[in-house]
Amino acid sequence: MEGMIAGRTASDMPGLDIAEERAWQHFLDSALRMYATLNRGLTDSHQLTLSDVRLLDMLARSATGSARMGDLAEALLALPSRVTRQIRRLEKQGLVTRAASPDDGRGVLAAITDEGRQAVGEAMLTYCRGVRAHFLGQLSRPQMAAMGENCRRISTGLKQADSPGKFGRA
Repeated sequence: MEGMIAGRTASDMPGLDIAEERAWQHFLDSALRMYATLNRGLTDSHQLTLSDVRLLDMLARSATGSARMGDLAEALLALPSRVTRQIRRLEKQGLVTRAASPDDGRGVLAAITDEGRQAVGEAMLTYCRGVRAHFLGQLSRPQMAAMGENCRRISTGLKQADSPGKFGRA
């Protein structure tokens, strides 16, 4: 099979051997299940999605309690239009406000409100309990350290990729 290294058994995924396919499928399945589980817990308990909690946490941790919409979209790995809709929804809930950037009239800043700080504080407790129960609780300390390092490597490689959305060749 083209793109395969000699001595490896091909999988159903072109260019991957069986062990590579299994590793990928286990990672993908666990990541999607983890996201869904944390998202469901946050939505059920706080009427906030995982993405909402991440956004509110970013604002709460910022020095000014605010951030440019474009910076939020970049940090959340989301389209600007998606973040605009999300901010609009959180604004209706009284958790954030929007205003023109004082430094650049074209830019828009999102700022967390006192209600938003309270909501994210409570949601972070649920979030952290979920991470501990469903992620950390399944791993030993050495496994957790290895997982963290491996994910850091993957993330760094993706950040350094030549162009977004471009897949490497086997």
